[in-house]
Amino acid sequence: MYTTISEHFPAAQSITDLETQLITELGQRKYKLQSVIWATSFCSDEVNNLFSPFYDLFAGPGPFRLGGISGLPFSGITGMNAFLSHVPTHGAAMILYGPHIGVTRDGTIGLVQRQNQPSPTTCCGSLVAALESLEHSDLKPMDNPLDYQQARVQQHLYQHRSAILENSYPLKKATDLAYEAIHTKLFKIIEEMKKSYQHIDLILAGGVVINTDWTIEDYFDLRNLEFIRF
Repeated sequence: MYTTISEHFPAAQSITDLETQLITELGQRKYKLQSVIWATSFCSDEVNNLFSPFYDLFAGPGPFRLGGISGLPFSGITGMNAFLSHVPTHGAAMILYGPHIGVTRDGTIGLVQRQNQPSPTTCCGSLVAALESLEHSDLKPMDNPLDYQQARVQQHLYQHRSAILENSYPLKKATDLAYEAIHTKLFKIIEEMKKSYQHIDLILAGGVVINTDWTIEDYFDLRNLEFIRF
């Protein structure tokens, strides 16, 4: 498992190390943690209920969930507006975002052993399903209200169909492209918010969550850490 993670995500760090890094960064910038509200734009999979210390350290207790399946910020402008309207007086907002991918104990990419299940299951299930659809050119109808989010995930990846399917690790490539889609869409939404909010500090930490078997700590490949002042 560790060999696979270091090969494909050489900059990955444990969730505990990332928590420490973020708390240290906030402290160095003189933020009071009790006045920081936080959100995530992660896949709605329960394995992404991470960063448990933040529930007690930050306001909320949080997190505000901006993401849907795959991690795309499906709550959109309305969700971001609601989140930013909750920032404590003289406080700040922090958003952690990105897709996720599983790596089992034996190093298999795209699977994860969940608690009390007999065998590993797909992770990220949304991206795996989208990848299977790309292989068969079987896109879901965009107007199906019962599966709208998955149709949008497929739409994002279909633009890069050849690059994904020709890659030695198609799911890894799809995950990287999902990160770019989440990052781009999130920043477009944030840009819209600048018209309505002033004097808000926004901390952004984006990357790829690497889920491991349920008895092993997860990892995070941090790809963007920045501080924005509206």
